[in-house]
Amino acid sequence: MHFNDEVDWPEVLRGHISRPSLADPRNPRRSVYLATMSFLEGGLREIDDQLAGRSARSRDELVSARLTRDIVVRRAAGVARELPQVVHAGEGAFRDRWPGNGGMANYFMCLIKYTCTAPRWGLFLDYGPRRALAELPAVHEGRLELTDLISKIATHDLRMRIRLARYWLFQLSLTIDAKWQAVATTAYRELLDAYSTRWAPVYERGLHLLGVRFRPGVTPARLSMMVSAQTAGFAQHIAATGDNTTDNRDLFVASVQALIYAALDPGDGRGVAEALRGILRDR
Repeated sequence: MHFNDEVDWPEVLRGHISRPSLADPRNPRRSVYLATMSFLEGGLREIDDQLAGRSARSRDELVSARLTRDIVVRRAAGVARELPQVVHAGEGAFRDRWPGNGGMANYFMCLIKYTCTAPRWGLFLDYGPRRALAELPAVHEGRLELTDLISKIATHDLRMRIRLARYWLFQLSLTIDAKWQAVATTAYRELLDAYSTRWAPVYERGLHLLGVRFRPGVTPARLSMMVSAQTAGFAQHIAATGDNTTDNRDLFVASVQALIYAALDPGDGRGVAEALRGILRDR
């Protein structure tokens, strides 16, 4: 088990942990930082297990609170045992980081931010753009159909975004407090913004390699935002309803292909709205 030391955790968790230095990977006492990360990773694993139906907690234990201090401390101890050095992640260490009556509320806020900043999401964010850039030359040379490439990447992205949406829905279900929901929403939005930003250079490269252009008003950044929003909508629907069927995944792929098709200029120089009006007018 290793943690992402490149994240500025003291800044990410500031205001919700007793001392930011407790989350600083540069702390001379590295075990202190590792204990903080163990509590957060332990909570994240418990969420993952509950969502997947793998939780060892009894129904009675979960009825009043999906995550309790005792559950988090037990899970953190398991994470700590995986680390190469001795790390103490007991109840005293937990209360030192998240003290007082508001300790669990502050812990949840840190957990929300950790969930949306965890290394697994960084790998997910990079997969689609990296795969697309690697495969675009094959599309250009005729060895791969663009529709097949879109299908493979869109299906993978949808699967990961469904997982992310389930985490987000779980977090929002923890409380009805508006401030808490705002923290979750902000962290989720930051993650999706990062996702959109990664795709813009891919569209730019695709335009150049394939010799096509976008309709007036459409830019790589705008198309990236549109596809991201479309993916998020499908993912949240499937996460909430459980309708993760082949038909729904195929429908999602078709919707992404339709969006890209609508964004490409066939040579008439019309914007999207103007082109739509023209189709209806010229019937």
